Amino acid sequence: MGDVLGQIKDERGGFVKLLSKIPGFKGYMEKESRRDADKLVRDAIAGRFAAQLDRLSEVQMELIPNGGFEFLDDVEQAAVKLRTFIDRVKTAPRGYAGLFDAVQVKEEQLEQLYNFDAQLLGEADNLARMVDACKVAMGTLPPPIDGSLATGPDALKPAIAALRRTCAGLNDLFDKREHILVGSL
Repeated sequence: MGDVLGQIKDERGGFVKLLSKIPGFKGYMEKESRRDADKLVRDAIAGRFAAQLDRLSEVQMELIPNGGFEFLDDVEQAAVKLRTFIDRVKTAPRGYAGLFDAVQVKEEQLEQLYNFDAQLLGEADNLARMVDACKVAMGTLPPPIDGSLATGPDALKPAIAALRRTCAGLNDLFDKREHILVGSL
């Protein structure tokens, strides 16, 4: 997270650097940089999950010719939950609130948000593995060499069930971010 904040600071022009010498302006710009960094991170998180949503659409298309017609509704429910999650990430309040905003976010809460967002990036990797498990079970993706993913029709039902639980859980997980912002954690 610090790299994103540093990049935003480095991209400032000379005029902003001059203004930063005005008492109070430096703190204001720090806070604005944090807001910008938070937005960039959330956009990156949403992008990673959107890529998995695209792959989930592929799973839906592959289900019919691969004998998984009965799982179409389950995969669609997972996709709806995932779309909802992505929309929430994109439209969430910024991690730092301005002076007159209704919610004020302290440094400690901001650090919690950064850690939480890092956890979300890990969840995107987890979701990718679950989509892989569905594709391997259908035979549309070769199994990994280490044999960690089951193949065949018997593997499809548990793979889709795990995918569904994970997509539903993402929204519950994101609720925790909102609790951090309102200080109820």
